[in-house]
Amino acid sequence: MTTIKFYKRILLSVAISAMGLCLPACDDDNEPQPGTGIETAQWSAVNDADLKGETLIYEFEAPAKWTATSEEDWCEILTPSGYAGLSSLRIKVAPNEGKLGRSTDVSVQIEGYQEPCVLTIRQGEGVVEKGEGRFRDINQWTYELMSENYLWNENIPDLILDHSLHYDRFFESILDGVAEIDDANHEDGFWIDGVRQMYYSVIESNAPASRAAGDRYTDSGIFLQATILGANDDAPCGFAVMWVTPGSPAANAGVVRGDFISKVNNIPVTQTNYQSLGNQVINGNVTIDLNNVEFDNGVATVTNRIPSVLVGKASYVDPAIYKSNVFTASNGKKIGYLLYMGFHIDYDQELIDIFNNFKNEGIDELIVDLRYNIGGHVLSSAVLGTLVAGQPYAGQTYLHTAYNAKRKAAGEEGFYRIGDASNPEMPNGYDMIANALNSSLGLNNIYVICSVNTASASETFINGLRGLGINVNLIGTRTRGKNCGMEGWRKKAGNYTFTLQPITFYCENAKGFRDYSAGFKPDVEYDDSAIYPGNFGTMDDVLSSIAITWATNGQKPNIQSNNASRSGKTGIKVLKSTKDMERPLTRRPGGSRTAVIKDM
Repeated sequence: MTTIKFYKRILLSVAISAMGLCLPACDDDNEPQPGTGIETAQWSAVNDADLKGETLIYEFEAPAKWTATSEEDWCEILTPSGYAGLSSLRIKVAPNEGKLGRSTDVSVQIEGYQEPCVLTIRQGEGVVEKGEGRFRDINQWTYELMSENYLWNENIPDLILDHSLHYDRFFESILDGVAEIDDANHEDGFWIDGVRQMYYSVIESNAPASRAAGDRYTDSGIFLQATILGANDDAPCGFAVMWVTPGSPAANAGVVRGDFISKVNNIPVTQTNYQSLGNQVINGNVTIDLNNVEFDNGVATVTNRIPSVLVGKASYVDPAIYKSNVFTASNGKKIGYLLYMGFHIDYDQELIDIFNNFKNEGIDELIVDLRYNIGGHVLSSAVLGTLVAGQPYAGQTYLHTAYNAKRKAAGEEGFYRIGDASNPEMPNGYDMIANALNSSLGLNNIYVICSVNTASASETFINGLRGLGINVNLIGTRTRGKNCGMEGWRKKAGNYTFTLQPITFYCENAKGFRDYSAGFKPDVEYDDSAIYPGNFGTMDDVLSSIAITWATNGQKPNIQSNNASRSGKTGIKVLKSTKDMERPLTRRPGGSRTAVIKDM
């Protein structure tokens, strides 16, 4: 009997307590209780979430029904309501991809209580640091040089930057930050259809990200274009050889531009296997079947030239100069031809020797083939400009380097002049520019073969000569449009060497013209990408044939008469290349790089 009375007392006590807890919520005549109602909870006033995002889970004692809300979408409440008793508040925090820390308030409101319980969710504080911080010193060095020398440096001090990032990502964050402010550095980069494909400014560590003419490679030395020899898919499929690097394994095996590769390791090339077979050819150590191609009324005839030749893989130096020759036209004119693939100071003496030969041969006209020349050293561009312009223009401005407003106000500017060794890069001058005068031609009219791959120092050559009043006739497609150049700085840190080469100046000619960021439009515009390639500098090559005809007759050719039928070649179908197949083209540098890197 005593036991029964004891349990009755307990049940009565619990019932009374429960009634007391519900009264504020159930009785509209009573005022809400003061405070939040929450006395026990796992959260703190400020709660940190991982920058990568996470789900936060907090337990708390709720005296009554409750609801939870967040002020920001990136902080999502997974348990927006609950009941009295032990409760769980779950919050899903999205990754913070921004540059700054962020925070928001989450409110938990207990039914029947005056105030919500407010907790803060925070992701980062101040500038968000997302890197490991190994390169802080290099990043500070980069920041200081960019703030002082970058051509579009005005807004760099206002950027919010994370110095803990890896050095290349930090550098890119500077470029991106400037771009976000009114697209200020639009001219620092190569664009296609309104999308920037790359920045010209670059930072490298230990090994360059791209190589110029004159650097060493280990592969077969072929640039291929996967091709169907006709408009129909059932036409022969294979690889058209676009160029072969002199001294490479492919050149040593007898491969030449215009060859058609039909088999690789005795496997016929098809539309389903060409990508893998093309990669194998580029990387070398394969056997290939070489063929000649002839067209008759649009129909291709493929004739085997060399069956199963072995193309190895070896280390070789990619030269700046691929070909030069002098030929006599039908009217007796002597025409010099130069296939120049990259501006590199190591080849300036060879360039001078070639022009000395042109001079001794007494050439009347000059064709400079820059269709694959994407740039290089500004000094070499001044050498080539001097070789063309010669004594009549000695001492005149070839290139004026225009720096940012801060450097300009300090009196900084640079000049490269025809035949003048002095320049902004070398305090003691560059004698090759002066030496070039002795082998110069003194021309006032030349022909340049160009394409979208004609860029930077190549465009400086075009613009520099035009600034002198020399007539530069362009044949091909619009050039790339790099109207600015780089300076370079090098710093050693531990076991690493860092080289920073940002865009620091506009390239202006003697007339002050620099507005060619959209590229130079050809005088004879002709796209030969769907025409089977012929030997460089001959009538079998469509662009060369246009230049030769123009140089021979002295009259601009009618483009209608220089279509595919002029050489009996017609509609080939070009297949999409792989990255390996594009490597011989894309490995070339994207800018007028200086010959001198300043060590710091």
